Amino acid sequence: MEIKFKSVHTVKDLVISAIILAAGIGLYFVNAGLGVVIAICGLLMLLFYKSGHKREGEGIVLKKKAFDIAYHCRDSVKGFLEGKDVEPELDTKENGGVVRLEIYYNTDAAVAYAQLFDFSSYTYEPATEIVELRGQRAEKIIGKL
Repeated sequence: MEIKFKSVHTVKDLVISAIILAAGIGLYFVNAGLGVVIAICGLLMLLFYKSGHKREGEGIVLKKKAFDIAYHCRDSVKGFLEGKDVEPELDTKENGGVVRLEIYYNTDAAVAYAQLFDFSSYTYEPATEIVELRGQRAEKIIGKL
């Protein structure tokens, strides 16, 4: 079964959009043209700015984090995602070859979805499928972020 995510609004997104919309409305009385432009930006943000993610069929709002890690960490992370009892190593300071790790997570619910990518032919190619982690396994990788 393939895991799919959709973008959703978070409270923070709605607050930021509302503040920009209110600033545009207030600015309209000082400078009409600039106020209209800022208010339109606020409306567009209200429609399109979505920083949260939800797995289809679930109600938990997740954050997304993606970063490049050193190639020597690939085996430990891949083993961890495959269910082996290894400690994932996430070294982002190393120069040289890299792999990409994308994680959707919620610390309160102790849920994480992770996928590892290899960099090949100037693109990132999936090295693993999206893996669901819950409980202590999720907390272990979230704690490394």
